[in-house]
Amino acid sequence: MEPHRGWTIASSSWIFLRKRWLNREQELITVISEETKRMEEKEEAGYRSPTWSIQALQKFNKAKRLEGEAVMSAPPFFQSAGRGDLKIWRENDRPTVVI
Repeated sequence: MEPHRGWTIASSSWIFLRKRWLNREQELITVISEETKRMEEKEEAGYRSPTWSIQALQKFNKAKRLEGEAVMSAPPFFQSAGRGDLKIWRENDRPTVVI
């Protein structure tokens, strides 16, 4: 959206997140930009998002919250998601899958 903050996000993820960050689109854009930089650093170090195992853990533990994933890659099949002080959508549902 700005030359110094370029990133790519799947349209389905963008639509999902925009609905969760209602009336806070500029804040969401800033968060995605920061998260993109963070994920690029983690991926250069060998990190890969474990989406399939997260879904298995969710089903096994009947988890409602995901803690620790990036805003762009947090799967939407959780009722809430976040990382530390960052509340990606909703907050404090339990039980939780922690990455």
